[in-house]
Amino acid sequence: MATTKKRSTTSSRSTRTSSRKQKQSVAARAGRTVRDRPYASAAIATSAVTAVAALAAGAFFFSRSNRSLKETTDDISGRVKDGLAEAKVKAKSVAGRVKSRLDGHAEKSQAEIAEEALTLKDTGAKTNKPVDPMVSDQLKAGAVAY
Repeated sequence: MATTKKRSTTSSRSTRTSSRKQKQSVAARAGRTVRDRPYASAAIATSAVTAVAALAAGAFFFSRSNRSLKETTDDISGRVKDGLAEAKVKAKSVAGRVKSRLDGHAEKSQAEIAEEALTLKDTGAKTNKPVDPMVSDQLKAGAVAY
């Protein structure tokens, strides 16, 4: 008795499906993407519109200025260099302060801190700490539980 083999149709379907996907136009693939991922499509469209608007505004303002492209790029690069130099100075100053605190060198000397503490003890004055008005009211009323 002869047996017949059953043909597998899944492999031929997947081949047909994959070849069909390759033959689809860009518009068909874009439509499927819009349907499947609407938020991603909206983000892409928004960024494209923003880029075109920025390009148009840049071209408009550049055409209105009476400067050449070289003058404009020199001005922009000068501003960037100045900004970077200023940021470098600020970063060094902050790094120096952080390093001095980590090394145990406070901005006030130990003698100054002790003198301030004794003065506050003698006068009975308290240091003023900035407190949110709402928190201050809650503390007065005893509404804050610890």
